[in-house]
Amino acid sequence: MRIRPETLPVGALTCGLAAAAFAVGFLVLAFRLKVVQVDGAADATDGLRRQSIRRVQTEGVRGRILDCRGRVLADNRPSVSIVLNAGVFRQATWDETAAAITNALAAVADVVGRPSPLTERDIRRHLRQNLARPLTVWRDVDADALARFEEQGFRLPGHSADGTRPSGFAVAETFERTYPNGALAGHLLGYVGRDRVESPAGDEGFNFQEMELRGRSGVEFYYDGYLRGGAGESRLTVDARGFASAQAETVVPAQQGPDLTLTIDTAIQAACEAELKGLKGACVVLDAQSGAVRAMASAPSFNPDDFVPVLRRARYEAVSTDPAKPLLNRAVGGSYAPGSTFKPVTALAGLAAGHAADERHDCFGAFNYGGMTIRCARRWGHGSLDVREALRDSCNPFFCSLGVAIGTNALVAAARAFGLGAKTGIDFPVDYAGVVPDATWKMETYHEKWYPGDVAQMSIGQGMLLVTPLQMARVAGALGTGALVTPHLKADLPPVRTPLPFDAGRLAVVREGLRMVVGRSGTGKRGAEGVAAEVIGKTGTAEVGARGRRRKNTWFIAYAKGDQSSRPEAQGTEVAVALVVENGASGGETAAPKVCAILKAIFNGPDDGSGSREEVAHAP
Repeated sequence: MRIRPETLPVGALTCGLAAAAFAVGFLVLAFRLKVVQVDGAADATDGLRRQSIRRVQTEGVRGRILDCRGRVLADNRPSVSIVLNAGVFRQATWDETAAAITNALAAVADVVGRPSPLTERDIRRHLRQNLARPLTVWRDVDADALARFEEQGFRLPGHSADGTRPSGFAVAETFERTYPNGALAGHLLGYVGRDRVESPAGDEGFNFQEMELRGRSGVEFYYDGYLRGGAGESRLTVDARGFASAQAETVVPAQQGPDLTLTIDTAIQAACEAELKGLKGACVVLDAQSGAVRAMASAPSFNPDDFVPVLRRARYEAVSTDPAKPLLNRAVGGSYAPGSTFKPVTALAGLAAGHAADERHDCFGAFNYGGMTIRCARRWGHGSLDVREALRDSCNPFFCSLGVAIGTNALVAAARAFGLGAKTGIDFPVDYAGVVPDATWKMETYHEKWYPGDVAQMSIGQGMLLVTPLQMARVAGALGTGALVTPHLKADLPPVRTPLPFDAGRLAVVREGLRMVVGRSGTGKRGAEGVAAEVIGKTGTAEVGARGRRRKNTWFIAYAKGDQSSRPEAQGTEVAVALVVENGASGGETAAPKVCAILKAIFNGPDDGSGSREEVAHAP
């Protein structure tokens, strides 16, 4: 007989439903336990691992800087530092941990023989910001200190005798910048400092970033992005408090930056610096055809190695407060009145304005104009002169008279045609434009009118006219070739030439006068004596300073082209040179002999008596 549900007792039916519900509940619970404990175990483990991983961006090695012949100007050297692992000295509180680290540093300082450079503030900052990373204590440790550290390692605080855990102190190797030639080309190369590694675009997810070398001045600064190595990545594991619990693992190795080859010739640079030793001044040597900078020297200079591994405050204050201004790059940042080196520009402006090359003027020893007197170097005067002879003798009255006759606009236009009053376009962080004054500039700067006497002063390179040695090297090259070049330091940059807006015949007249300058009776005769090349040049002496404290800045600019008398490597080489010496006697006496020595180094070459000469001429 079948029992119908409606005939069952109510209690039995309820118990059955309850049993079914419990069975379903147990099945659901078992399924969820399986999902959480079995399926979710891997996810939980992976999440925990991700939370304990820290990404570290590592520095790449900086590229080298080479001269035009492959000689190394800036390199990298291994540097050993002693670092501290904060996790080894952990205590219950951060204050106790900092105190333990301080005590450990004092003990190790006695071993290495160097006091700890870290303050309590440095230690606490590291614990707050870079807890998982080693704390660099002593940088650039010398061999003796490193030997003492290694010998006494087993006695140092936090030493791991069995090697199963990290030691409290360890040795880390990095690379520091080094300049094999010391102070040679110090201003040109510049120096470096350390800053955090930049993250790649779109990737800001790094927990820590190492400190990499960055250019602070000179070529190191201008080409910093080119020289900088490619950043790498490592990862490390931390515990719940943030201390490193395992060694860092390299994920992406860092890359070395490319080498940078410059147009600089180390031998020519050395020759320039030798002539400026003990003086204040500057010298620039250009390839007159391409604009390649063969040398750019400024004196006094500094040694970039003195700023490695860091530029310490005491060192920076010493050089920055030195009255000789060794950090000033006078070659591109020094502003000088060009003196008589500007007279060839005035001569061309006069010829372009219609004055004949054979037109003669009388010099009686002074130029008097509107109550102003400008005296000639020859007190009794030169007598009758044409423009060539006026250049040879550097006659002030002749050029004052010519400048006043042609007027301000013509003189300013000629100066600007030679690139004065504007930046040169050199690939370098400093490129002072100088000043080519006119009525508008004077009113804006001094709130004064422009007087006829101002153009007379400018005609002889005095007054408010200001230039740099680099600009005057361009002027010298343009006088020799007929084209103004854009100077450059990176070797593979293409030449940029701008023809001068002057007739070839007029340029030839001025060149003839400049050839007479270095001739037997010229003011610059000592600028080309014995040089195995064709040379033209111009002396300059500019008086600066208030009355009673007047001094002379002395100049010599030259263009030289190698000929059959030059050594084989220098034949056909064309260079332009500008040299200025502060507080000199005169351009012919002070500056010209120095340029002569530099030209001999280029075209004659140093001779050691065996007939072999070092190559210092133009490199392809």
